Amino acid sequence: MVGNDGQPDAMKKLLKITCLVLILMLVTNILPAAAAGAASDSRQTYLKIGIGGAVVVGAVVLIRTLVVNNKAAGLERAGDAFATEGRWDLAVQSYLEATGLKPRSKDLAGKLENAKLEAARMFLRKGDEARGAEQFEAAEEFYQQALQHNPASTEARQRLTELSMELVGVYLRRGLSYETVNRWPEALREYEKAYLLAPDNAEVANRYQIARARARSGLPLKAILFFVNRTGTPGVENLLTHELQLQLRAQARGAYAVLDQGKVDSILKEQAAALSSTFDEALAVDLGRILGVDEVIIGSIDAVEVKKRTQVQITAKILLVPSGRLVKEVKAFTYTFPAGINPDNWFPAFPGLAAELAKRLNQ
Repeated sequence: MVGNDGQPDAMKKLLKITCLVLILMLVTNILPAAAAGAASDSRQTYLKIGIGGAVVVGAVVLIRTLVVNNKAAGLERAGDAFATEGRWDLAVQSYLEATGLKPRSKDLAGKLENAKLEAARMFLRKGDEARGAEQFEAAEEFYQQALQHNPASTEARQRLTELSMELVGVYLRRGLSYETVNRWPEALREYEKAYLLAPDNAEVANRYQIARARARSGLPLKAILFFVNRTGTPGVENLLTHELQLQLRAQARGAYAVLDQGKVDSILKEQAAALSSTFDEALAVDLGRILGVDEVIIGSIDAVEVKKRTQVQITAKILLVPSGRLVKEVKAFTYTFPAGINPDNWFPAFPGLAAELAKRLNQ
């Protein structure tokens, strides 16, 4: 379509140039009075060539214009026919091609805009029908096409939002069916679709991370279990584990997968007290077996204040499951919070601490 737009303009420019050349030839051949004889014949020959060239170019431009107009008219008639039949997506295609040939036509522009709106309504209806028949993936495709034809459609966006939760269920069930027969690559594909739609869903995130580890040979699955809190501020340990999960995932670069913290927290509540009276390495390995992970992360957090700048001291370990072998140890290091941060307002500053700890665990 771009080429069709440019060719008529190029031919018009060529015609203008040819006409200018013709005028110059006329001026240079008629005004001088000194030439005669053979020179006169030469001027007549050049004049004939110039006139002939202008006629040829003019004819080409005229023919080209007629061809373009006829083609545009044919496409417009096809669009009208599709519109009459209610096949609005095909009408849009025809009007688009016609508009490419006649970009200044207001009538075509109006028909195209109306066809796009009608096509969006058509795909919304098809999407509703597919959704009613529980063909959720087909419904999603129809709603997406409605949005393509009318990007400002609030109805299409609302339908896609409502549909997303139903699709999550479809992908999750399909992933579980693959998982039960150890077809982990297929399970990962389905869980990934669900995860993209609902990354905050604990069950979806958990299954996705497990499938990532199992589908890729040698990819360890990690779980952040607990940090013993000696700061005197309740809840700091939970905040650190959740922020660390986010930072480890962000820094993983495909080297490992991290189990969803919601799953870990539920197992801690259900099993920790029954297994041990102390948060220690033995308990960590037992919890790792229950969770089905390859490695567990544990540690401690202590608060220290030096020169009116709040600091914390962090330790961490990565243990192999089920042997309990030490894979990585982050010896005690001090993290200094920005000025003005203290235990009463330090929660928003924890992502920085978690990022530093994740970096040391990955070294």
